Amino acid sequence: MEAISTLVDEILHGKGYVLIPNVLSVDQAAEARSLVLKLADLERQTGKLFVHEQKERLYGLVYKGEIFEQMVQHPVILPFLEAVLGDDMLLGDFSAHILAPGAASMGTHVDYPYWAMKPPFPAKPVMMLQTIWMLEDFTETNGATLIAPGTQTSCLPPDLIQFAETAEKIIGKAGSIVISHGLCWHDTAPNLTSEPRVSILGNYNPKFIHPIQDPMRDVQQAVIDRATPKLKQLLGLEFQTSLFNNVKRIRTQGWD
Repeated sequence: MEAISTLVDEILHGKGYVLIPNVLSVDQAAEARSLVLKLADLERQTGKLFVHEQKERLYGLVYKGEIFEQMVQHPVILPFLEAVLGDDMLLGDFSAHILAPGAASMGTHVDYPYWAMKPPFPAKPVMMLQTIWMLEDFTETNGATLIAPGTQTSCLPPDLIQFAETAEKIIGKAGSIVISHGLCWHDTAPNLTSEPRVSILGNYNPKFIHPIQDPMRDVQQAVIDRATPKLKQLLGLEFQTSLFNNVKRIRTQGWD
């Protein structure tokens, strides 16, 4: 693998994204994909699954399978994320994205928190990196991610004409991962196949950014009990514990 500094430079100053192959084995990717589809079916039956125009999102994955706990803190990706966002970064979201057969593109966008801000967006500090886990091959026809290279440096909302002219379709094998800058203009291509295309999206933010999703959504105490220190940090549990301890101290001892 290329040096971390080289790939980080590509994210910040080059194309705005890197593709890292073989982060998961083929068997691990298949296991995660099968579990996502099983969980989505269960949540679809209860009306809990988020569905919009043949696109489905399954939230709270950290608490829904040990393989997801491993992925969110995978040792291959953490050095890249921490080099940009700091080693005290937070997990903003970790969810599955299912493109049903026939699903159209999602719509060109930048990621949170940038889309919640007024442009031009600040170039520094970097406020978000996204990880896109390919749980199956991303192909020319099944809804692969589209990214307009270098657009993270524009600090502007997407220009649809420029995006259509410059966007690259990210093709890769199951088990690969894309790490991209939140300011990159990106979209999903239509899924023209007869099978759902499944990926997992991880959003990571520096500690001062409020997560887009509640990190305790669908919380399971068993996961918290066995969580590594890094996972607890990513979920913001260190902050919550510190806040609780400070409130307790103030109530018992008063202000300093």
